[in-house]
Amino acid sequence: MSEQLDLDREGVEHLKHIEEEVTEIKKRTPGSWRAFSNGVMQGMGAIVGGVLAVILLGWILSIFGVLPGLNVVVPYIQNAIAQLRR
Repeated sequence: MSEQLDLDREGVEHLKHIEEEVTEIKKRTPGSWRAFSNGVMQGMGAIVGGVLAVILLGWILSIFGVLPGLNVVVPYIQNAIAQLRR
């Protein structure tokens, strides 16, 4: 019977330890709104970063002449943007 009591006490101690760890995890975990906003910001950062990388890569390739015709497209886009602003 004393062995059973010792095992029960050990089990209760383990459960208390687990409970303390779970409460600590809950304290450090952000709420659902915070997690959602972090995910949105990371997604926007990935998109903006990808677009900037493609633009930079295209610009560098156009300097070396790998993308012919880009020097013709850029003034066309600039003129189109200028006309939209009017």
